[in-house]
Amino acid sequence: MAALAFWFFKKQAEHVVEGRAERYDTAVFDVVHRIDNPAMHRFMEAVTQLGTHAAIGTAAGVTALAMLRQGRRQDAWTVVVSTGGAMAINTILKNVFQRQRPQELARRIKLPKSHSFPSGHSLLSAATYPIVAHHLVQNRSLATQAFVHSAAGATILLVGFSRVYFGVHFPSDVLGGFAAGFGWLGLTSLSHTVVEGKS
Repeated sequence: MAALAFWFFKKQAEHVVEGRAERYDTAVFDVVHRIDNPAMHRFMEAVTQLGTHAAIGTAAGVTALAMLRQGRRQDAWTVVVSTGGAMAINTILKNVFQRQRPQELARRIKLPKSHSFPSGHSLLSAATYPIVAHHLVQNRSLATQAFVHSAAGATILLVGFSRVYFGVHFPSDVLGGFAAGFGWLGLTSLSHTVVEGKS
């Protein structure tokens, strides 16, 4: 999964650098920005907060503490490394690509001062929510696991969509964020499995 995700990120980065992403970025913006009503706006405002550093850090921190209380130290460290590493990767990638945000398309939300590619909200959500969900329900019934993982997946997609909806990220930024986040998630999950197997 990590290899496939990083390959997809590489392709997205190439499209962005070479200017090929502009065509589908514009097409998606044209469709998404036709959606404009107060109810949707309020919903998107709530959803986009789930991808902030504060929300992601809180989710990871609470989960890690819960793991520690259960004596699951390795699980706790996996959550911390996944989220902390994702935050570092996000900062590094933004500084590497330095893509300007779509300023003329931002609507009713403050345009962040950081660079645009990849979407940090998307990257952090993809790297954190699946592993948090897994550690919370791994010993529960299959039905519970399916429900919680589906909810985590929906949350990740909605967070990414909210960034395009508000016009603070290009669609290619969101796809790049998802790819980098899932790639890092795959690596941390693999590392966790290896370490756990040696214990």
